[in-house]
Amino acid sequence: MWSGLYPPQAIFADRRFKGVLLDPPSFEPGSWCGAGKLWIDGESGEYWLTSRPRMGEEIRGYAVEIYRSSDGERYSLVNRISKEEVGEAAGVKVHSIENQQMLRDPLTGRYFLYLSVDIAERNIAGRADRTFESKWETFLMSSDDPSGPWRAEGFVLRGDREYDSGEARDSTIDIIDGRYFCLYKARKAGERNVYTALAVSSDGKNWVKLGIPKINGKAQPDTFILNGSVLQGCCGPIFIGTQTLYHVKGAHLTRHFASYLIDYRNLNLESIFVAEWTSGSIFEHPEYPIHTYSSIAYDSAEDRWLITIEAVDPIHSKEPGLNLEVDRVLLYTSKQHH
Repeated sequence: MWSGLYPPQAIFADRRFKGVLLDPPSFEPGSWCGAGKLWIDGESGEYWLTSRPRMGEEIRGYAVEIYRSSDGERYSLVNRISKEEVGEAAGVKVHSIENQQMLRDPLTGRYFLYLSVDIAERNIAGRADRTFESKWETFLMSSDDPSGPWRAEGFVLRGDREYDSGEARDSTIDIIDGRYFCLYKARKAGERNVYTALAVSSDGKNWVKLGIPKINGKAQPDTFILNGSVLQGCCGPIFIGTQTLYHVKGAHLTRHFASYLIDYRNLNLESIFVAEWTSGSIFEHPEYPIHTYSSIAYDSAEDRWLITIEAVDPIHSKEPGLNLEVDRVLLYTSKQHH
């Protein structure tokens, strides 16, 4: 019906709620799971999903969890790496783990696991009024098998530019034509405004930061976060996922699904479409259904698209906000029509 990448608009329009993939460790406010990536192994046919559990202000992202599935809908835990273990591997105190990205390196065949870690001098980012004082960077671990053992590869996105001196984290990482592309959350130290920055790499370890891209030739708004997946289109890499513009009581919450062509040579994101995400289940808050994080993957075995979101639960949450809401991971599917 269409040429090039299957249209992101069609993926979005045909999405249907499938079910709950992961529940948080408790249903007390501030308890979350998610912030991960869904990745399908084309060789084995296995589905992999990562997540971070959280239990309020005092017990923030305390681990990264790795799940496996044979059908993409029911997942079993195969490994859990605590923040203490990550801190020991990194040689620093890790207060919290957030977004993770897991994929396989085409050269070595090893699994790469990118972790957003809070390494501030003090554990203060659990407070909604002080999140901008945190210090987030991205740490890489690798393994021959997701069940472990995992070894440290070092910090790969450091806060070494003015625009990302406070945060260089919450990445969307995928490999297009052998090149790693990364859209990540960038914030200047001491400031509240957050943007989406772009970096590229030939090996997944050594990254070239290109900067903060414009949006259709114009500067990004003061809050602009993209999180999802990067896929190959005929015109170049294409982002599909959530677009977050709202800061609500310490949390970045989402109302929109979007797609952009990544013109990395000219440091510009060209809009393909932006649409409002309306709740498709009882598990999504009607005003702020998503807490930033999503992942999109094409399931060739079933000829469908899989979409995961970290959803703000309207039943158990006090209200949307950092230590007020409850988040779980939901699955949507979208059939690919020929």
